[in-house]
Amino acid sequence: MMNVDDTLLMAFVDGELSPEQRAEVEAAISHSDELAARAAALQASVLPYRAAYDRQSVPPVPESLTRRIEELVSVSAPQERGARRGGRRFPMQWAAAAFVAGAICSGVLTGYLGGFNPLKRGADPWVQSVADYQVLYGRDTVANLRDDKTTTEQVLADIHQRDGMPIDVPDLRQVGLKFKRVQRLNYHDRPLIQMVYLPERGDPVALCVIEENEGDAPVRSSQVGEMKTVTWRANRLAYVLLAKSPSLDLQAIGNSIAGGKTAPLYSSGNGDEARDS
Repeated sequence: MMNVDDTLLMAFVDGELSPEQRAEVEAAISHSDELAARAAALQASVLPYRAAYDRQSVPPVPESLTRRIEELVSVSAPQERGARRGGRRFPMQWAAAAFVAGAICSGVLTGYLGGFNPLKRGADPWVQSVADYQVLYGRDTVANLRDDKTTTEQVLADIHQRDGMPIDVPDLRQVGLKFKRVQRLNYHDRPLIQMVYLPERGDPVALCVIEENEGDAPVRSSQVGEMKTVTWRANRLAYVLLAKSPSLDLQAIGNSIAGGKTAPLYSSGNGDEARDS
């Protein structure tokens, strides 16, 4: 039987294997709970990015920016074949083509375009990148996703075990936000955790967490491009809560989460189960 490593599992969930290879991986998964759990965790990071692009209405990209993206892609192309986003491939060539066609930067979390945005200043680079990434999310991107308790707990357990980050998924239903999915992304070879919520109306809201070896910092609001952001740091973790919606009081939500007043819907630290929907 073939040796099924993470690279092969990622190709499996991306649908890139031949029928023969896929059959072998499926057989291996059926005989291994560990492989099954790993495949489920990787599958959790699949999102309909193409559909998100198809629904975006964006302005033309300046010619100077187009040239800069072409230069970056030409330099990084040999390396990008092995690049992964949170353990998964992120379509760099496709993202650059979207830039040239007039779309918004989507490769900000790959490490090649991370932090590159001459139109924004002032925010921490990782917050800037997250804001650029979140702009891609429309309501249709996540509306049909169903919170799967087993998959979510597997992803959180993986984050806790691999990265030592005891991440809680806050229960934000009282402020009208329904949890949709948690993902482990990658920012400059550092794990970046993204939790996505959907309000009753409007675009998704995200809470992202990254490890930072800096002191605690209070909740602070700012505007990064189209996104309203609220940031804080606690226990060597940095947080950003962000959304486009002008109707949401992100400052109050951030204060509640940072102050420990919001109960966890899921927790990677103690295996709490999801609350009733």
